[in-house]
Amino acid sequence: MIQASEYTFDIWKILFGDFTVQIYLEIILRVIIIMGYTIFMIRWLGKRVVGGLGSADVLLIVAMGSAVGDAMFYPNIPLSIPITVITLIAAFQKLYVYIGIKYESVRQITDPKVMKLVENGKLLKENFTQDDIDENEVYMLLRQQGIRFLSEVEHAYYEQSGALSVYKFENSKLENSILPEDLDELK
Repeated sequence: MIQASEYTFDIWKILFGDFTVQIYLEIILRVIIIMGYTIFMIRWLGKRVVGGLGSADVLLIVAMGSAVGDAMFYPNIPLSIPITVITLIAAFQKLYVYIGIKYESVRQITDPKVMKLVENGKLLKENFTQDDIDENEVYMLLRQQGIRFLSEVEHAYYEQSGALSVYKFENSKLENSILPEDLDELK
């Protein structure tokens, strides 16, 4: 619990505390390691984890939220620490985006690919393992797009955001219901 006596109106202490330059160098190293590791883990976990945001965006929101929240509440944390952390996170994000745009090989590693999951009313199950998705999840994503029958779908793409883009046939036969009560018949 924070005591009222911990709050002082000493501008130097509010901004810099009693910290040395070594602490700031350590913070830089910590931010680089944690940002890199977290991007790797979010990418490894897959598209569903981040939803409509990119993996770096999720990391940016969480990291900045933590740095900002601590700085606003704990008097023993000088403002220079979260300012340094936030600045490093923003710089890391800018660098991450720049490198991803500049170098295709890096983007292929850090950004998930768009996967075709349905073609001409048939599931492309061989693509499911690349994004750790199963049939039931594909059916759920299709139903969320208003699809009732697999035969309605000409193409369906699993996007980088984890959403499904669906292209329907103009005139399709209504076969292979993907409604939950009909799935046993489909299999």
